[in-house]
Amino acid sequence: MNQFTATVLIMIIGAVVGVLMEKSAVYLIKQRVKTLTHHQFSGSLAKTMFWAVMNATIWLIFIKINGLESKTLECMMLFSICLILSAVDISIKKIPNELVLMTIFVGGAFIITGQPITSIGMNIFGLLIGFVIFFLPAMIGKGAGWGDVKYAAAVGFCLGAYGIISAIMIMTFFLMIYACYLIIRGKGNLKSKVALGPFMASGFVSVLVLNLINANYHLFELGMLF
Repeated sequence: MNQFTATVLIMIIGAVVGVLMEKSAVYLIKQRVKTLTHHQFSGSLAKTMFWAVMNATIWLIFIKINGLESKTLECMMLFSICLILSAVDISIKKIPNELVLMTIFVGGAFIITGQPITSIGMNIFGLLIGFVIFFLPAMIGKGAGWGDVKYAAAVGFCLGAYGIISAIMIMTFFLMIYACYLIIRGKGNLKSKVALGPFMASGFVSVLVLNLINANYHLFELGMLF
């Protein structure tokens, strides 16, 4: 199979999966709310096309960075889960347990098959770090919800101790940018409640991408990302 054929095949599969992702997001939303007057991420051909193009494009980028390797497949699957989770959380401010479990399952499967069993301790430590950092705000009702706690723990398990710290730092940076946007546009302030899932997912995906790039090109020395 030549490169052009492989690229076209990846784009087609990614696009089909993207359409299925939209349907999955709608299903998860409908399971949790009886009525949703405005579906932000579904309900028109343009939105369906967005899902298809977005997923196919990111999949292709992962493959261009790292080739058709097991680590690439892991990143592709985790990105797709992150996209569904973000759409659901933005729509109804809930993170489905199904997506948390899928994150742990995908991450766990590649952890077990891709590294020595003695290294899994760092992933478990990462789970604990993610859980503790988000558990305390959730306990006092400040910002994080219980869905955020579970998702942060799942991300910590996938990334390990150093990776979850990096993801939270990146998440905080994105949150600061969004807070500035709300203040400038007069749509909120620092106390405004926002869905944390998409920001955690963005930090998660950012670390995955940075790790892939650095593994192949060694552009920087940031130990926390590994």
